[in-house]
Amino acid sequence: TGAHKDAVMSVVMAADCIYTASRDKTLKRWKVNVAGTGKFELQPELEVPLGDVCWCLISAGDWLFCGLGDGTIKGFMKSGQQTVLNGHTKRVSCLMTHQHVLLSGASDGSVRCWQMNQHTTTFECTHSISEGVSSSVQALAVLGEGLWVGGTSGVALVELATLKVVKQLDPRKFVAGLLQFDGHMIVVYADGSICIFDGLGALKHQQPALPAGPVLCIAGLESGPRVLCGHAKGQISSITLPSFVLKKHWQALERCKVQTLCTAGHDGIYVLGAENGTVQLWQRDASVDQ
Repeated sequence: TGAHKDAVMSVVMAADCIYTASRDKTLKRWKVNVAGTGKFELQPELEVPLGDVCWCLISAGDWLFCGLGDGTIKGFMKSGQQTVLNGHTKRVSCLMTHQHVLLSGASDGSVRCWQMNQHTTTFECTHSISEGVSSSVQALAVLGEGLWVGGTSGVALVELATLKVVKQLDPRKFVAGLLQFDGHMIVVYADGSICIFDGLGALKHQQPALPAGPVLCIAGLESGPRVLCGHAKGQISSITLPSFVLKKHWQALERCKVQTLCTAGHDGIYVLGAENGTVQLWQRDASVDQ
């Protein structure tokens, strides 16, 4: 479906709807219907102008947060309440939650921690981590007692207890995505190469670039389970876990980048957001070993 006028940068799947954010500076909400043919259809329900490009989305409790190009984070509730989190000075590239704390990573080379002030019902920045974060932040993930910060020049390991960078992990390359699995961290780099580290940051597995080439986004699929990688040339790669064997890669889009992937967490369903503004809803066929 031609969901947006420009690239779909982020997708969130909620219990009853799908949210998409785009380079066209809008946020949209979609209702998922099942057509008579058995295929899924997306019906537009709501469109919100954001005033800037949205680079990432996260659903956190009753809130939906949008990380914007100017460094602000906009929050929306279904009740209509809105908030703006000011602190970053450049594009907010990634958002995640950990123990009721909202974490944001940005191109200004910092990670910020946000918590709601119950008295003022506003979100306040409680900590900022920049020392030892040597590059633009692209991805965040938590494993054990560590916050993994993937940037344009590798991964920095932050100790959650002190919020200090305790380790820099080689290779110092552009990180496309982080995925925690079975006590390990899978790091996929933009050139398509992959490293797997244990919880302390020790390298356990390394492999060269995937056949489909450069990677823009990754997601974990519970069916299989699989790691899905979205590629710059419109392909998706499917890698088995825990054996880490590339099962297949296929052309999902013609002459167009796979900008973002989002998995539903059930029934092998996932959504692909494309550079040309289209959104595709996929489902893995568990009866076929792929």
